[in-house]
Amino acid sequence: AANVYGGGSSSGMVEGSSSTDSWSERVKSNNEIKELRKEVKSKDDEIRALRIEKMSLESEVFAYQKDIETSNRDYENLEKDFKELEGSQSQNSEAQIQLEVLTTEHTAMTAQLNATCADLEEIKTRAKADIDAKEEQWKNREKELLFEMSVLKSRAGKSADDDLDMENGDVDDPAVLKARIEERDRRIAELEEQLLNGEQLRRALHNRIQELRGNIRVFVRTRPFLPNDGAASNSSIDIMPDGESLAIQGKHAGEGHGFKFDKVFAPSAGQGVVFDEVSEFVQSALDGYNVCLFSYGQTGSGKTHTMQGSGNGAMRGIIPRAVEQILQQAALMQSQRWKFTMKASFLEIYNEDLRDLLVMMNSDGSFKQRNTSSANKISIKRNQEGKSYVDGINKVVIDVEDKAAGLAQLEAVMVAAARARSVATTKMNAQSSRSHSVFMLHLCGSNEESGTIVEGALNLCDLAGSERLDRSGAGSDHKRLKETQAINKSLSSLGDVFTSLANGSKHIPFRNSKLTYLLQDCLSGDGKALMFVNLSPTIESSNESLCSLRFAQRVNAVELGKATKHVQYSSKQGSGRR
Repeated sequence: AANVYGGGSSSGMVEGSSSTDSWSERVKSNNEIKELRKEVKSKDDEIRALRIEKMSLESEVFAYQKDIETSNRDYENLEKDFKELEGSQSQNSEAQIQLEVLTTEHTAMTAQLNATCADLEEIKTRAKADIDAKEEQWKNREKELLFEMSVLKSRAGKSADDDLDMENGDVDDPAVLKARIEERDRRIAELEEQLLNGEQLRRALHNRIQELRGNIRVFVRTRPFLPNDGAASNSSIDIMPDGESLAIQGKHAGEGHGFKFDKVFAPSAGQGVVFDEVSEFVQSALDGYNVCLFSYGQTGSGKTHTMQGSGNGAMRGIIPRAVEQILQQAALMQSQRWKFTMKASFLEIYNEDLRDLLVMMNSDGSFKQRNTSSANKISIKRNQEGKSYVDGINKVVIDVEDKAAGLAQLEAVMVAAARARSVATTKMNAQSSRSHSVFMLHLCGSNEESGTIVEGALNLCDLAGSERLDRSGAGSDHKRLKETQAINKSLSSLGDVFTSLANGSKHIPFRNSKLTYLLQDCLSGDGKALMFVNLSPTIESSNESLCSLRFAQRVNAVELGKATKHVQYSSKQGSGRR
């Protein structure tokens, strides 16, 4: 019985324990279910909140899309308005440039006409004086003849008197007198023609001597009086009739200085007259020589007017006339089986840095869409033959076959360069060039029959103003001061080069400035050089003019030697240069 009761007690304890565990598990499960339900409810709440947030965000996105669409439309409208404004500004800019060109051309033409009128008035005065003197001379001679006739008549008898009357009766005949005057005028015209031919021969021989000696030729040009210069009678410069000499008066009485150069132009000399004197130099470039023409003088003396001029008419300068002459000569030489190519480049030297003025142009003369000046670095280098060239510079091809197209391309080149060049206002000029500009024509000609190839270059330099700091007014402006110091340094280096050349020094300091380094080939005996000295006629500018003339006198004494013609020959004729 004890075993039975004992066994029963143990089984009951097991069943009670199992029931407790089951209850605990159910309680635990219920709790977990409650927790899960709470979590589900929480998640449902989160989902509802997210759905609400999603709807809110979708509303915001929709609103933003509307704003973006509105902004896009506003942007398109603004872009359209900007393009219209840009086009309008471009038109205004073109109109402003055209107005400035026309104004400059009008001012130059008016000044030249005034100078011509002054010359004509002077000629008229001289002619009247000559006529009056000759009339007085003929009257005196007539009185002498009448007196001699009366003496002869009184000495001779009546018959002799009659014979004398018959013999000399034609003295009073107007037809005879007219014939004698016409004969005299014809003889004077013949003598004048002989004198002109003799002068031309003298000039040709002089030019030949200068070419053999290799002198740097110097031409002097005095600009006319401008409206703001005062009375034209107060000129400080007196040009002699020989066309080679001038005298300059200082600000004080007795300060006179005389100079003589290869050619001196009066203020009335037009652009065409000036170019006629330099046309042979342009032809030399076409013949295969390195040629350099540069203008020197103070600001406002007419350097840019001489080199570039203005407009498309009589006021055109050396650059457009030179290109036109080359185009004409190239067309004429086509009949001799010559073909030429011509490329133009334009740079400035600003604060001793080289800048490509045609950076906005393609090689065909068209304009680029965007400014790429930052990517266009140029520098002066030497090739294997020791000749200098500008690496990286744009070269615009000028159409040689079509003269009109070629001149149109040149005009585009000049406009692009004018926009890019560094100018600023100074006391000397409203638009003063603050840099040296160099226009370069690269010429190459080939002859199919002979196999001859010629390579020439024409460098036309418009130098920056040479005036002192006190006259330019640059001392009060740090930027202008730096520019003027750089200009004076390069011009001083140019003077040092000429001094060394004149003294026959072994070392010529070409590398002291970018300007002299660039022009080394033209100034070292390999090419031909001509210097224009531009002068202002006013008394206030007499000191600057005197400095320019003394500098030109030093340059005129330089002998470079005979220039080298760059010619290559075919294998049949041999090869080389001469």
